[in-house]
Amino acid sequence: MIDPKKIQERADILETNLFKSISKQTDPSRIQVKIDRTNFSDQIISKALLQLMPRFNIKPSLFILGLRDLFQKKIAPDENEVFHTQINDWEDTLHDDDKSINRSLEIILSKKTLQVTVTALSPVPCIDGRIDKSYFNHEQSAGKLLKDGIINFKEINKYPIVNAGDKLFHIGHEKQGKPGISFDGKLLPVREAVPLMINIGPGVERIDDVDDGTFDSRGYHLQAQTTGVVLLDWDDDGIVRGIQIDDEVEIKRLDYSVGNIGTQYTCPISARIGIICNVFKIRINGRVQVDISEGAEIITNNEAQISLVQSGSNISALKDIEISSSSGSNISSEEGCITINNELIDSNISAPDIVFKKSRGLLTNNLIKTNKLFFNGLYLSGENIIHFGCSLFSQKETLLKDMGTVKNKIQELSSNEKLLLGQLQLELKRMAKLTIADSSLARHIKPVIIATNTMDYGTIYREMDLIQKRNNTKPVFNTRKLFETLEKIPVSIEVYKQKQNTIARQIEDVDRRMGFLKLEIEGILRKAATIKIFCGNIEGKDASKPDFMLESDGGDSKYIKVTGSYSHQKGFEFVQ
Repeated sequence: MIDPKKIQERADILETNLFKSISKQTDPSRIQVKIDRTNFSDQIISKALLQLMPRFNIKPSLFILGLRDLFQKKIAPDENEVFHTQINDWEDTLHDDDKSINRSLEIILSKKTLQVTVTALSPVPCIDGRIDKSYFNHEQSAGKLLKDGIINFKEINKYPIVNAGDKLFHIGHEKQGKPGISFDGKLLPVREAVPLMINIGPGVERIDDVDDGTFDSRGYHLQAQTTGVVLLDWDDDGIVRGIQIDDEVEIKRLDYSVGNIGTQYTCPISARIGIICNVFKIRINGRVQVDISEGAEIITNNEAQISLVQSGSNISALKDIEISSSSGSNISSEEGCITINNELIDSNISAPDIVFKKSRGLLTNNLIKTNKLFFNGLYLSGENIIHFGCSLFSQKETLLKDMGTVKNKIQELSSNEKLLLGQLQLELKRMAKLTIADSSLARHIKPVIIATNTMDYGTIYREMDLIQKRNNTKPVFNTRKLFETLEKIPVSIEVYKQKQNTIARQIEDVDRRMGFLKLEIEGILRKAATIKIFCGNIEGKDASKPDFMLESDGGDSKYIKVTGSYSHQKGFEFVQ
């Protein structure tokens, strides 16, 4: 017999160790302990469990008889015995629709170990309202413009561009969770799910998403009402809290804290920018207003207005450009007018129309390409080169070359058609000889020959199909291919004739615009200053031999006024 005091001491030690082991376990809905039977007798194990389990609200009466029965069984070395019971002491269920909420106790006994497992109910976590699906790469969005004009991203070219009607997000509803029970019978609560709070700004609308079968709401879509860029507002946790679509942005300073606009895709916006720093770029569809371009690249399919264009800048617009001052830059307008308010220094400018807006200005060392030029009240210094009407003459020369190419194609097709018609006559004769071996072919060959007079391809192909079914020899095959080739030639000739008419209209338009070529320069030509005017197509011209030239006399400045024009009868004329 073991001394009862020794049993109690050993049971207390075992209980303490088991409790420490349970305390380290992280799953509140489940515990598991394992006892080495080679170190503790069954009597000590029973007493330790009788002391331990009530600490977790498990009555000894639930398992003591089952444990006793396990200890009385003879267990083979590779086998085990199991005792399992439900702990139905939870009277108030957590959910009316779930009457099976309880705990379970399982004891597994082997020759060397005893394992006790208590399993309760894990809580079902809630799901907050969320963005289920994004129809654009919103994680790379530039974010929302802040009040001071700064954007919280490096590259604005990653602004998502959307069209009216495009889906932006699908927002899922929140789903409530369910509480659980811990292994000691206590409630494991869950927090309440919350919907996604997102501020829907201008240009965005909410559209409910309803299941067609059950009519249950599956959430809602956010959809673009207008075309533009998506501006997102993020919170500190990286969750989208606001969305809007804008077609105009205003930025104080475009630098590394902001980034480029539209370098990947042309941005469908207008922009008002204070300063664009060196090497930064914008490419947009809307109007551009810039205070200072510090060597930036600006491209727009609309108008551009820049106060100060500094060295290294490249400005390109489809329509009008207005600048106050430019130095060391390239400025071009494809269809509009470039207006200069104050000065143009060391710059290359190109546009159909170029004017100085104010009565006084400075022109120094520039290359100017235009069809209409009005410079009044200027101070001119250095060497200024003007290509007057050159683009129109170059365009006309290109059109004339294209016209010649089209005429050659039409002539080539016509000659080829005649050659193929001659080959067709020979193949028809060869095909007719096939009637010697098969006289029934004659009733199909004869209609083909007759239809050739008017090139009735409907009749020709119908009869050729019947001939090929009876005799698909080389003469028949060659004849069929000739018909197919001949059928395409008139279509090709008609296409080239349409091109010819289009080019002819374009040449007429260029000739008309040539009649409006006009130049006027009035101002003070300073010391050692020259104006060189090159007319017509300048390709291959000697740069030292302009068509018209003005230069200062001696060391004094002089007043100049020159007008220039062009007519198809007299060519270029200049009056000084």
